[in-house]
Amino acid sequence: MNLLTHPWIEVACRDGERREISPHDIATSDITDIVAPRADFRGAIYQLLIGLLQTAFAPKDLKTWRHYWSSPPDAAALQNAFEPWLPAFNIDAPIGEPAFMQDLTLDEGEDKEIAALFIDAPGGKTLKDNQDHFVKRGRINQLSPISAILALFTLQINAPSGGVGHRVSVRGGGPLTTLILPPEGGEEDTLWKRLWLNVLTRDEMAELAGDTQDTSPERIFPWLALTRTSEKKGTETYPEQAHPLQVYWCMPRRIRLHFPEEQGQCDLTGELSTGLVTGFHTRNYGINYSGHWQHPLTPYVFEGDKEPLSIKAQPGGLGYRHWLGLAVTAQQGKLTRTPALSVRRYEDRQRRISELDFEPRLWAFGYDMDNMKARCWYEAEMPLFNLEQEQREDVVELAKKMIEAASDALKMLKSALKSAWFDRPKDAKGDLSFIDANFWSATEPGFYGGLHELIAAGDNAEAIDEALQRWANILKRQARELFDQYALSSLNEDGDLKRVVQARDGKGGLNHHLNGSRVMKALAA
Repeated sequence: MNLLTHPWIEVACRDGERREISPHDIATSDITDIVAPRADFRGAIYQLLIGLLQTAFAPKDLKTWRHYWSSPPDAAALQNAFEPWLPAFNIDAPIGEPAFMQDLTLDEGEDKEIAALFIDAPGGKTLKDNQDHFVKRGRINQLSPISAILALFTLQINAPSGGVGHRVSVRGGGPLTTLILPPEGGEEDTLWKRLWLNVLTRDEMAELAGDTQDTSPERIFPWLALTRTSEKKGTETYPEQAHPLQVYWCMPRRIRLHFPEEQGQCDLTGELSTGLVTGFHTRNYGINYSGHWQHPLTPYVFEGDKEPLSIKAQPGGLGYRHWLGLAVTAQQGKLTRTPALSVRRYEDRQRRISELDFEPRLWAFGYDMDNMKARCWYEAEMPLFNLEQEQREDVVELAKKMIEAASDALKMLKSALKSAWFDRPKDAKGDLSFIDANFWSATEPGFYGGLHELIAAGDNAEAIDEALQRWANILKRQARELFDQYALSSLNEDGDLKRVVQARDGKGGLNHHLNGSRVMKALAA
């Protein structure tokens, strides 16, 4: 089976129909989105298709990019572009022949059940301690070839640490991915344009580290050659030892799937399939990516000449407090948080291409990892504003003040709740992340609404002050509402109403701090 010729991608169409297509059909005008059985698979399929276009159909320059934005290619054009790369996309070749994302010659190793491919699968210690409470063992025993390949691809491009010698992805373990999307439901919202917005020109790709002179397929797709193993020091793989395009096709794990000729039901999709995959074998010390690698779809933190660090998901989810650094460049002391290269290049295009006169969305997603343990999958959408550089700098400073004020209000809320709940609040222990999540979620519409107002205000100081004051009022109101919601909950150890009233309205209580907050007062300063 070959991923470039087989119709394996389930898509949603504008009329509500769902059907399966081959990669060369992605520019069909009525297709709007990818449908997948898991959220991480959906994100992976988007990245696979963007990587495929970047590899086989990258526009020469901005003029060519603009042409295919306005006039998408037909299936025949894409099929012709993909044909030279067919050998890299076979999925079930015998050992010694290339198989997608699999070690070329790995004929033995540690045997594992197929469920172990999933990033959120319980690990060995979790199973031994009988702590697989939320993601249970034994639910995935066999997968269709496509489901198995998607699980493998998802693992390779996000690979967290997996024990001694089990290497992480080229972006580190559990990276965030950010994709630009057109306005939801509009005329521009087709699968092709969702993908094409994230494809760079060849000139733009040249900004990435790597050896662009050697275009041998194995420098792009590492499974076409013997794996650069990493048992010893000095065997790291640096950008100059590969083509820049390998960032889309990184293969840190040495894995070979087992493809028995058996027919049955895929445990993930419920569909009947031939060639069910029940396990794989693996060996450590695969490709050890090191150096100044940068993935075009991932935001990074830079500090001087140090290697860039990909931004990761964190406990509490994704929201507007992450907008700086995902959508615009933000400076924090010596650190510079920069959006993905695709986002930065979009900003340049938007000023030069009239057809991009719309407000796009930024879709951010990824696993929150604790070493090799997946704590949660997060994804969120946030707006990207089309701003001139000078206006962008002003809006960034105002957004910093707004986020700082929100963080201050949340800190005061949590402190007041602990004072309401416990006789000795400083000694109280426990996870209060549910309060963080509710506060950020409840105030998110107000944040983006406030940013729209600030952008519309331009240089009007009075309008800016009014927008910031409205934001301060939103934060105060929401902090009070959440306090009232939780103060008398089951977390209150003894139901002491006097303590609750004091924590809300007394001296040193929530209202006292909200009204006297230096950060709140600075909003309209």
